[in-house]
Amino acid sequence: MADKAVTEDSPSNALLGQLVRIPTSDGLELQGLLYKPSQKTNKILVHLHGWTGNFYENVFLDYIARACLAQGYSFLSFNTRGAGFVQEFLKKKDGTVEYIKIGGSLERFEDCLIDIDAVINFLEAEGYSQFILEGHSTGCQKAAYYTVNSHNPHVKGLVFLEPADDPSIVKKILADRYEEAMKYARSVLPDQPMPDWIPFGVRLSAQKFLSIADPHSTEGGILHLPADLGFIQNLVCPLLAISAENSEYQEATTMQKRLCEVVKATETHIIPDSGHWFFDHEKETADLIGDWLVNLP
Repeated sequence: MADKAVTEDSPSNALLGQLVRIPTSDGLELQGLLYKPSQKTNKILVHLHGWTGNFYENVFLDYIARACLAQGYSFLSFNTRGAGFVQEFLKKKDGTVEYIKIGGSLERFEDCLIDIDAVINFLEAEGYSQFILEGHSTGCQKAAYYTVNSHNPHVKGLVFLEPADDPSIVKKILADRYEEAMKYARSVLPDQPMPDWIPFGVRLSAQKFLSIADPHSTEGGILHLPADLGFIQNLVCPLLAISAENSEYQEATTMQKRLCEVVKATETHIIPDSGHWFFDHEKETADLIGDWLVNLP
């Protein structure tokens, strides 16, 4: 559900990226890292980090950037307003400048539309017109949510890295206290923190907890496997889904089987002996993405 770093060698020192600052329609500034191939291109893969993640931490990003450049694609990884647990974001609005606290503990899932739309607008101004949206973990839900709701014909494909059924994960973690937590979250104000015994590393706001844990929420319902996955049945672009055999969160075969059932143009792969963050399997993962990009219509 969250992103983690690993200290090991990666090809990052061979890549030259550009730090970009992206304004949103509600005044936030989002930061990201943009990589461009040697030849000018109108194609780009945009990465959406997982819950509480960020645009730079995961080592697999370096390998995916290199795979994109090799296939003539640019690559952008950026911070959504859900980066970190609690994080300050610069906000400029109506002539005022301030810092506001958001991050993964406080974000509203639906606001991902604002973030991704800002990125698309920024990139269109840079000359890009064909977009691949890639999500890791809960970034998958954001990629799907934007694609279905925006009806943007320039989104040409999606990549899901370790897609997961968050309500089922939360229910497994909390066990017999799941219903207690749900009842508490529904009884308090949306921004009130959850109790300390909710074991997610920080006190989530009630609304964010419900967004992740409730299978009937917008976010929770997108990949909730016991349901009919009706939302992602609306996806019409090609989908590449890569799961980890030893995922800490999601059983790979079940997820991939369900995705193939509901999204027609789905290609799936399971990385053997890998966990949620693809440690020691970054190049293998990136090579699959590069090969898939070559064969896109």
